[in-house]
Parts: sequence; C-alpha cells; structure tokens
Amino acid sequence: MNSTPLRKIGLALAAGALLAGPASLSAQTEDFTLDTFDSGSQGSAPSGVGIWYGSCTAVWDGTQDNTGNGGGSLYITCPDDSTSDTPLNPYICMGGGNPWYVATSVDLTQYKSIDFDVKWDNTSAITVDEFDNVATWPAIYGTPVGQFNGDPGSHGFNIKAVTGGNGTFVQLGFTNIPTAASNGWQHISFPINTTIAGLGVCNGIDLEKWDANNANIVGEPTAKFWIDNIVLKGTAGPPPPPTVKLPVKAVPGLNVFSSTEGNSFYDRQEAELMQNSGLSWVGQATTANPVTYSFSIVGYPNSYNCEAYLFLSPNPAANDSAPDWNETNCAILFLQGNSNSATAHFQYKVNEAGGNTMYGGGGAYTNAPGSWNGTTPNYLESGNLATLPVSVGIYGTWTLEFTSNTNGTIIAPDGVSTNFVIPPYNAGYFAEQTSPAFNVYLGMQANAADGMNQAVVYGSFAISNTAAPFHENFLADTVLDTTNTWRTSVASGPNGVLVVPSKGAYWVEWTLPANGYSLQTSPVLNNPQDWTVPSTFPTIISLYGLDAQLVATNDITSGASLFFDLIKREVTQLQVLFPGETNAPNTTTGKTGTPTPAAENTEVDVVINAVDSTFHIVSSADSVAPTTTDSTATVTGLSGTGTVNLVNGTAIVPYYFGQAGSFTVSATDTTETNVLEGTSSPITVQ
Repeated sequence: MNSTPLRKIGLALAAGALLAGPASLSAQTEDFTLDTFDSGSQGSAPSGVGIWYGSCTAVWDGTQDNTGNGGGSLYITCPDDSTSDTPLNPYICMGGGNPWYVATSVDLTQYKSIDFDVKWDNTSAITVDEFDNVATWPAIYGTPVGQFNGDPGSHGFNIKAVTGGNGTFVQLGFTNIPTAASNGWQHISFPINTTIAGLGVCNGIDLEKWDANNANIVGEPTAKFWIDNIVLKGTAGPPPPPTVKLPVKAVPGLNVFSSTEGNSFYDRQEAELMQNSGLSWVGQATTANPVTYSFSIVGYPNSYNCEAYLFLSPNPAANDSAPDWNETNCAILFLQGNSNSATAHFQYKVNEAGGNTMYGGGGAYTNAPGSWNGTTPNYLESGNLATLPVSVGIYGTWTLEFTSNTNGTIIAPDGVSTNFVIPPYNAGYFAEQTSPAFNVYLGMQANAADGMNQAVVYGSFAISNTAAPFHENFLADTVLDTTNTWRTSVASGPNGVLVVPSKGAYWVEWTLPANGYSLQTSPVLNNPQDWTVPSTFPTIISLYGLDAQLVATNDITSGASLFFDLIKREVTQLQVLFPGETNAPNTTTGKTGTPTPAAENTEVDVVINAVDSTFHIVSSADSVAPTTTDSTATVTGLSGTGTVNLVNGTAIVPYYFGQAGSFTVSATDTTETNVLEGTSSPITVQ
C-alpha cells in the first residue's frame, strides 16, 4: 500500500482555473521480463506463447540466441497468403500460461517501453523492408491493401496489450523491424503511451499483422524472424498526475460514445434490440399499412465524419458487433451532419460474405443494385440506393418507411424525403425465414479522430406496423434496460453505451493514467469539508485516452461557482462501527448514529473500514487484527493469526459478547504500521 500524501488537482467551472496539488513520489518500477526464451523444446511452442488466430507459427529455437551464451529465441513464421487476413498474431504472456487463464498481470502504465531483440531470417521470401511495407512487395505477390483499417502497410506489425480473457486487446501502436536485422540481432525499444485507457491489467503482449485485402495476395510471400529477450522497462518515476478537462454539459437520452482505443475510429458502438422477431417490413408493409423505423437525434458529435446508424440484419444466428461488415445480408440507414445540414444514406447488401463491399470497398461484389437480370448465378449486388441531403441539420426525427417489400422512403425531420426501390429479387433476403430472425441495431461510428470521445444521443426509437411493434422514449428512461430490452455487449466499448437521465448535469473527463484517483465537487475552494464525492453515477467510463464520470444535478450545489477536483486518497486510519452507526465522510467523528444495544451471546456484526483523514473509505486489502475490551467475547471469521483481510477497504467481523456491560472493539493494521488504530464507540450489552 502506498502511504504517500493524498494528491489533488481540480478545475473551477466558473473561473476556468486549473488547480494542481503537490505530486506524491513513488519508487521506480523495476524491469519486468516476459521471456528470455533460454529454455524450451526445439520446434515446439514455449510456455506462455500461443496463437490467437491466423496462420503464423511461433516455436522455440535453441540454435539462435542474442546473448551468445546459450539459450534460445522465439522463431516466428508469417505465411502471408490469400487464406488468412492475419498472417501474424502470436501472444507472449506474463509468467507463462496463456492470457485466458494466466494469473500474472502488471499495470502497464508503470512501464515506459517494451524492449526486445529481433533478427531477420534471410531465407524469407521477402526482405525486411518489404515486410515492413507491403506496398514495396514484388508484383508477383499481388497488391494487398495493407494492414489495420486503411494503414498503407508501411509498418512491420502492430503491438497490442492483452488485457483480459477471450482475446481482449488494447492497441499500443506500430513498429518496424530494422533493415539491419537482416545482418544480425537488432534491439527495439517501443515506447508505451500510458494515457491509453485499459492498460491497468495487462496479461501479455500480442504481435499482429493484418492484411485487409488478403484476397489479392498471390502465392505465399512468407516472412521469418527471431524474437528474444522481451522486457518491460520500468519507469524512472511516477507518471504525471491526471489533468481535469473542462466539464461538458450532459445531453439526456441514449448516449452512444466513440470510446475505444486501437481500431477506434471504425469501431461500431451500438445497442442491439433483444427483441429479434416480428420486426421485418417484408410481408407486412403496404400503402395502407406503412412499416416505419424511426429515431430522433438530440445530440451529435462536433464532427461531420461521424455516422449515426440503424442496422437491419435478418440473421438469426449471431449478435454481431459489425453486421454491415460480417453478415451476408444487411441494410443500413446512416446519417452524417451537424446543426446546419445533414445527409442520409440507405444502403444494403445481399447474399455477400463479410467485407466492405456495400461501401464500395472493392472485391468481387461491385454490381449496382437493380443490375441483375434475376437469373444469372452468383451475380451479387451491393451499394447505395438513396441519398437525402437536407439543410435543417441532423437534429430531430428521421424515418425509414416501407410501403411494400420493395418501395421505401427516407424522411428527414422537416418532412423532406426521397424514395428508393429494392429490386424485387433482393427484397426476399430481408424476410424473416425463421424465428428469431431479424436483428436491429442503433449506434454510431466515429470514422475520424475529431469524433472520438463524443456521443450520438438518441431521444427515441420506434418500429411501427410490423408483427411486433416496438417503441422506447429514452428521454423518459433513468437507465438503459440491458436485461430485457437492449444488448450493449455487441459494442466495442459497452460502458460507453448508456442512458443519461434528465438529472445528468455534466460529463467530467480527465487524462490518464489516473489509477487510484476519484472525482470530487465543491461550491468553494477553501473549505475541505465542502468537497463531496458524486455518488448518483459512480461508474467511471473509459474513453479514448480519458476517463469520464457523469455528475448529477443533485450532486452539485447551486451558486455562482462550481469546482471539480481529482483526489488520490491514502489510508491513514482504521474506523470501527457497530450496528446503528454509519460512515459519514467530511464530519468530525466520521460517522453518524449510535451503537444499537446488544444481548449477551448474540451476533453483533462489527464493520472495520480503512479510511483517509476525512473518513472516506479507501480501497485496501490490508490485514487487520480486531480486539475487544470484553475478555469473554468470541469472534468468528478470523485467521489463525487473529486477523481478517479487508476487501475494497472494508471487513465485517461477527462478535459475540459474553457478558453484560459496556465494551469497545479496536482494530490494528498488521500490514502497514503507519496506519492509525481505530477504536469504536462503547456498545451496551444487556
């Protein structure tokens, strides 16, 4: 436990002044060695090394070692060909094992770089430079687009942190293999950007190369190289304290933030309707019974690049994060705009495998909708059916209306509309063949940096005149029902998909790293007792390089000034409470109430809290030893040493007082000697 003084920084909303308190000091983080590959079985994968997916192999090679003193290295074979878009994806875990089950983890924000040695195998089909930049490949190998969402391919591979089970990764960035590696071992020191969110628990490191258009690869331009001595280099000191950003007024409604790291600009952020039958227009829509899908926009990022979208996908088998990319059949209505103008598009694809085809991304499926003769086999279509530019802006209710299986209309908030026709031979792909058979998604995609950390806010959503109509007014909700109505797990950043109720006042954001910090607010600066912790919305939302918390109107006081502050609390003392007493931070005694009298030999649950100097409970796992002035008392739940471990700063210890009288219970921290002992108020035992 770190017992350094608390650290505070704050922001005055009225005056706009930034307040920085004294920085606390901590010891330098020591280097952490992931693997030196000094032992293993020739040709087999070492312990702690695996392949997440893709076509590469990673085995131990005892014939190559950078130290020259024996040992070995990790030999990686990267067979780039048309069979896999991910020819490279090995992971190296902390302490062996694999990232789905390994218990060892580190806080990656406490390290400054990932260092390793690399040597190129010159029997590779391509050179180092060609591996680093696929655009320089010999023409005989084709022309892949490159890697990772529009990256021109001018990087060797992407480095990711393995941050959770089931292949959860955070992108750290790209690096090249030095050209000189073809002549022998070269050292790479890859800096860690500690402001990236989600690095607090890292189980391993993943190396990835993704060729987005692998179908164009001809032959197998295999690359081979050795990796050795993977080390996390410790920091020279503590990371800089976080900085509070100017609060942003919250917009009530369904907030869908572009919040994720890594593949962030193109991540789909969305809520999927759990109801997945009786929602298709096919077989339901007529002129007298028009089927409509409508939603209102009440908040929008300051970015015309951003998309607000509605996905309609007749897929009964999957709850997909990107149905427009992955599913065979999908229709999409998406908007881009601002307060002055907006443009709506309706696009679809049918009978096509995953990919970017309906956005004009190339591949085999570029035939325009309506161009098929209805009989030619394997003639597939995708593309844009309708575009509606308007001058009223993006705010208001947008409607997608069908009056038959094929005839549709986009209707803007001001009533301006445009019609489209789905070719009859394609409309049937959107019918509900089985049940459940139709998935509906409402969400957003940033598409560029200027849309990050902002939200599309939906006020309402409705489906009318289908077999099972649906309607929800998000402005009347207090929370998003993710148990019965909406599925947010399909979003790349599920925590960033939430309802902001009417009492949501401000979003307060701060920079990273910010481990151990919590938000406070106060109407004044000069009275420590006036600072309170916003408790209405305690969940901290991870954004792109930031953390954010929603502050409610009831968590702030009215007046001319409002101040926000981040504080890193440190345990200074223990608090002992009896039934009838409640922890009360920022008070003289730190508690309210009086102990409830107890009877002899009946259970009395004594609460022990780790608190700071203002009696705020601080997360701690210290061991504490309780004692009592009743020599006849018995206690349960203690270890053989008479201690109990705190969980998130609190422990509950059942006491049985053995005689009548007035008694106290004290608690001593046995982990940290500089934490003050706590003693309860007297309890009366009858």
